[in-house]
Amino acid sequence: MNSKKIFLLIFVFGLGISCSFDGQIFRYEFVDGWKNSEIVELNFLNSEESQNKDLFFVLRHDKSYEFSNIFLISNLKLNGQKNIIDTIEYTLSQPNGKWNGETKISTVEHILKYKKNVVLFKDSLNTLTVRNSMRRNNEISPIESLENILDIGLLVKSIN
Repeated sequence: MNSKKIFLLIFVFGLGISCSFDGQIFRYEFVDGWKNSEIVELNFLNSEESQNKDLFFVLRHDKSYEFSNIFLISNLKLNGQKNIIDTIEYTLSQPNGKWNGETKISTVEHILKYKKNVVLFKDSLNTLTVRNSMRRNNEISPIESLENILDIGLLVKSIN
């Protein structure tokens, strides 16, 4: 095998390992940035016996994302019960501009704490909807599209 094929094989293997999570992940990919009107809906089942889980957002953007934070409005409906609505701000970079997430080539991946110790019943349908709520300083109108956002996901991890 020549060195290019070996490098490609190592790269693909490394990418596969780096994208693995300890838990289930449900992703939504954006075609051309995250439009303000675009509401992401993620439906998920717990296939295990009823147990407590931690929930995290997994947000990926490229290094050209122009903001140091993101505001999300989430609506979580667990086990067919009432909606839990939250508005959350996440800080994505430090004051010096260094990203808080893990940088992989030109992509930055953030694992953002969402809900802790949530009870998910076996085979119960759960739904999370999330949208962004970003505005520029001193402006009322929302930003039409968050360019350079690649995808958002929900990571569901068992509590050890």
